[in-house]
Amino acid sequence: MPTLFNVFLMIFFLLESMAAILGNGFIITVLGREWVRCWTLSPGDMILASLGISRFFLHWAAVVGNFYRYFSSGDNSLYFDIFWNFTNVTTFWFTTWLAVFYCVKISFFTHPIFFWLKWRISRCVPWLLLCSLLISSLIFIPYLVKDYLVLYLPVTGNYSGKTTLADGTHVLLKYFYLSLQMVILLVPFLFFLASTILVISSLCRHLRNMQHHSAGRQDQSIQVHITTLKSLFYFLILYTSYVLPLVISITAPISFCTSQLWVCQVVIYAGISIHPVFLILNTSKLRKALKKILHNPETA
Repeated sequence: MPTLFNVFLMIFFLLESMAAILGNGFIITVLGREWVRCWTLSPGDMILASLGISRFFLHWAAVVGNFYRYFSSGDNSLYFDIFWNFTNVTTFWFTTWLAVFYCVKISFFTHPIFFWLKWRISRCVPWLLLCSLLISSLIFIPYLVKDYLVLYLPVTGNYSGKTTLADGTHVLLKYFYLSLQMVILLVPFLFFLASTILVISSLCRHLRNMQHHSAGRQDQSIQVHITTLKSLFYFLILYTSYVLPLVISITAPISFCTSQLWVCQVVIYAGISIHPVFLILNTSKLRKALKKILHNPETA
């Protein structure tokens, strides 16, 4: 039976996950309706919709998988792990492409590469999203091999001091899988980090220039840039708060029967549970749809 503290953590984890599912579901619904009405989405909306879908299923996979592993000792958790890994990798890449898209569209760099990217990025968005899905699908293969061998390859547990082939395979799988996980997580995160830092530095420099030459009609533009800077800064904090605990949980696995598991899960998903709210409040289309629902629920 779970302790009272574990029950509290489970409820908190479930509430933040449900909040994230509702937020991402709202994003999917609004952009899905627009796609059905117009049969097209802008590149930025395509990334937002893809990110909303991947996070929607990521949170469901986390909720179902964590509770199943905690209350059941069956081997079916393997399937939850595979699906969670797929949605987690797609979430990482879609988040990265959102940051790259903002960096290219919003930044004020004058380097020829940025001008070339500004012209090409909108056309590349569908292909970037498809490549992300392809990468996530290909990553299925080592995950399947690792999980199958760990599940069916016995550990001999002999005490003769000799290392058997099975024991060596388990050790090899452990370090190979750990290295693979680190590469999968850190490569898109580094792209995200570089893009976000670039656009923040560009906006800060542009904002200083605008303030030096400010006029009455430029005040509104300055406020828009300040709002964008705040959003990107929060975005960076929330995403980092998801990545770092996730990396720690992978490098130092926690037993599924301890309170540390639920503490770790609450911390990991806290940031990306809040992020849909920032996306809704800082995207004019989503914000207008939310106001319409709040003022006229019958029209929703």
